[in-house]
Amino acid sequence: MNAPAATQAAEAIASPREEAARILVTARQKGELVERLPVELLPANVRDGFAIQQEVSHQLGGRIAAWKCALPQQGKVIAAPIYDADIHRGGVCRMSGPPRAVVRAEPELACLLNRDLPPRRDVYSEAEVLGALGHTHLALELLGSRYSHPETLTFPELLADGLFNAGLVIGPRVNSIEGATPADLPVEFEVSLASVGEEAVMCAGRHPDRGALAPIVWLANFLRVRGLGLHAGQAVITGSYAGVLELPVGRDLRIGFGDLGTLPITFLS
Repeated sequence: MNAPAATQAAEAIASPREEAARILVTARQKGELVERLPVELLPANVRDGFAIQQEVSHQLGGRIAAWKCALPQQGKVIAAPIYDADIHRGGVCRMSGPPRAVVRAEPELACLLNRDLPPRRDVYSEAEVLGALGHTHLALELLGSRYSHPETLTFPELLADGLFNAGLVIGPRVNSIEGATPADLPVEFEVSLASVGEEAVMCAGRHPDRGALAPIVWLANFLRVRGLGLHAGQAVITGSYAGVLELPVGRDLRIGFGDLGTLPITFLS
């Protein structure tokens, strides 16, 4: 069988999950948007959406460097991988894709693992998960989608695409606070547009699940029963402390996390 025929044969036997993932992977790689998946490939439920998401990871072949998660809601599972190629460190973040005036981001805390939490039969306890966590860092989740109108789509479709994740900025380590754990780190936000001398924008910070630890415990057990796991060196983010920030491109910004520290960042398009 010649090469084109072999390719056609392989595509002919691809499963709906594989074909759906291929569309989303192509959109990622080309920086293009799709309206939605073809009707015959749409995930029917959360299980299907997560399966497509995992097939996207398989086809991309990139290392999973972080996870985003939150405690599950009615009919929703909030878990999605973030790939090494989409992790940004340092004070400058160069955004791929067409030029833009603003970057949509959520201020979060990234908890880094210092040891593995692999798949196993027994449930992980809160103490075990806390013992596997290392340093906590200030972070910004970068938001984006491979869909042109994601607000019109079902949750399983959004889950298949990684729940709006477009990257992660990992900033400085959190200042140590005696006795505090990721479950109860206090946060207040201050956004300063330092380059133009504008006044800082203040907002009270509150974790949507009252603390970062409970979602990580949930994630470890969610992955555990699916033959997946968390690994040393990976980061986990667990929800925005202040909703969505629209941050200007080309300006020197300082995102203050109260007593926890400050994340300096400049976005370049």
